[in-house]
Amino acid sequence: MPLKSLATFGVALLAAALGCRCSSRCCIPATPHVACNFKETTGETLPPNLRELTPDCSVVECNLQTLPSPGETYELLTASDAQCRAATNATIANLVKLEEHWAGVIIECDSKIVAENVCLQRDLLELHAADERNKAAASALEAFYQLAAIEARKHYLEQATQETTRTRDRLDKLREQGLPAEVDRDEIDARLTTLEDQRLQLDFARVQLNGQLQKLLGCPVSEANFFWPQADWEPNLAPLDADAELAAGLPNRFDLRGLELVLCNLEKSTIRVARGVLGVADATLGSVEPMDGIVHKLRCVKCNDHEVDVRCRQLSMLHADTEQLATAEIKGAVYQIVMQQQRVALARSAVEARQKNVDALVARRDADDTPIFAISAARGRLYEAEGELVQQVASLKTAEVTLKKAQAALAAECGFEPKLCCEGCCNGHCMRCVAPTCKTCEQPCACEKCRK
Repeated sequence: MPLKSLATFGVALLAAALGCRCSSRCCIPATPHVACNFKETTGETLPPNLRELTPDCSVVECNLQTLPSPGETYELLTASDAQCRAATNATIANLVKLEEHWAGVIIECDSKIVAENVCLQRDLLELHAADERNKAAASALEAFYQLAAIEARKHYLEQATQETTRTRDRLDKLREQGLPAEVDRDEIDARLTTLEDQRLQLDFARVQLNGQLQKLLGCPVSEANFFWPQADWEPNLAPLDADAELAAGLPNRFDLRGLELVLCNLEKSTIRVARGVLGVADATLGSVEPMDGIVHKLRCVKCNDHEVDVRCRQLSMLHADTEQLATAEIKGAVYQIVMQQQRVALARSAVEARQKNVDALVARRDADDTPIFAISAARGRLYEAEGELVQQVASLKTAEVTLKKAQAALAAECGFEPKLCCEGCCNGHCMRCVAPTCKTCEQPCACEKCRK
């Protein structure tokens, strides 16, 4: 038997000696490279004559492709539908939900220490899922109000185009009759070109926003289907209290709740969770871990416990920094609403002033012999002001969505409240006395959150 083992060992050595010798280890291959050897030239003094290069589509058949447009019917969409369907169908959130399920399986079957780690991690997953649903709801509402603004602005854009076209036709009739006109036809043509360009941009934005909403709402993406956003256009111009909005939103913030969760429940046995949370903030944090192996553990048996104190200090600093950022985000969203309310009021005043101007010109048309071109131009400015008012109200609605997103309220309004098993208990290591900030560690512990 010993001879057989010795023979087997000899065969293994021979195979190792005669086997693969890793010939590729001898050199490192070169990577592709192209030298910077360009030809020299002088710059052209004249730009390209694009008028000659571009065909005249009024003379030559260009066969320009049209953008997708809605048919006779739309799919009706409300703000609440956009918000809650997006929150429910959020892909990342639903993937995280499956991760939570797997965490529950591990909690049921493994040891107590593993269960403590995974319970804490599962709560963090629950918060992350709610955060993703909140963001998805905000994205859907922002797209909803942008689409609503486009559909409303198109009406005023079409009216402005029709008014400008009538002005051009009147001007052409005067020229045919040899009568003078105070209006420059080039300006009218330039105005029509600008309006047509705006219409094309709105049509393209409509296609994009419909596709974005279809994706967010879990619908098949199709350029043949269009939503009709049924929006509440009444603007809310009531004053806001920034401190009250902060007090209402700060306790619900998912980032703060996650950090508080780890701070309150961290123990030596769950240190790996703290490393993971810190690593999300910065890849270098939580990267230094004690070495595995009996020799390393014996040499550092008196030192490894100090990691919990370090992680507590890091988490406390990160929590304070995150709270400041959250405060700035919520208050910034409040002041954005305040600014947008004022812009709505300004746009409303502009519409009122231009409407009065049109009414005055029409009323004096016969008495003062007001030119029809002046009335037409005034109407064009009125349509522009009405379209701007629509945009400002939609921007106000979007600003309100931004505030609710910062307050972590959108997912909650759809019934997605994180259910945590570790929240409410706050007696972990970080809440007890920890080593103070000093070099000798001889100062007495003076932690205000000491718990016996």
